[in-house]
Amino acid sequence: MPKDGAVRRGLKDRSGADEPRRGVRMPADIEADLAKSEIWELIAPPVNNFCEQDVPTLRMLVQWHAVFQQACQEMAGEYGALNVLEKIGETEEGGVPLKRKHPAIAVMKTASTEIRALSDQLGLSPLARTRIGLMDAVATKTAADTAKMFQSIDAAYAKYLPAAEAEVVEVADV
Repeated sequence: MPKDGAVRRGLKDRSGADEPRRGVRMPADIEADLAKSEIWELIAPPVNNFCEQDVPTLRMLVQWHAVFQQACQEMAGEYGALNVLEKIGETEEGGVPLKRKHPAIAVMKTASTEIRALSDQLGLSPLARTRIGLMDAVATKTAADTAKMFQSIDAAYAKYLPAAEAEVVEVADV
């Protein structure tokens, strides 16, 4: 085990990447903002596969993440409680508090929608990665592969049917 406080060789930045930088670098204005720079490093670490054309989209994604974080902080109450309802006054009769849905909820909903869309656009979400994999699989699958698959299904069912009813017929390709 390494000793506490030991300096590790080769670590040049917060992400701990030993490889030389690859991909896009963090813009200077984002690097100056602590919250945004932390978000950027999570999304686009020093070794990434983004290109310069992705930088505007990455900037928007970082901004929406920062908006979401700020909305969460606005809703934070004492002792880690979440203030979903905001007090707007009291009734005249019994002093019953009047409450409404916290405005930060709408901001969080908009931010999460934008984050999801931008993540899909950049290929960062599991759904986007699945779509990429499915497109590759469809491109390499041939009609012969599909025919073999159906023949194997027919053969598998044939052994469970009575002998008189089981008939596997070969069909010529059209």
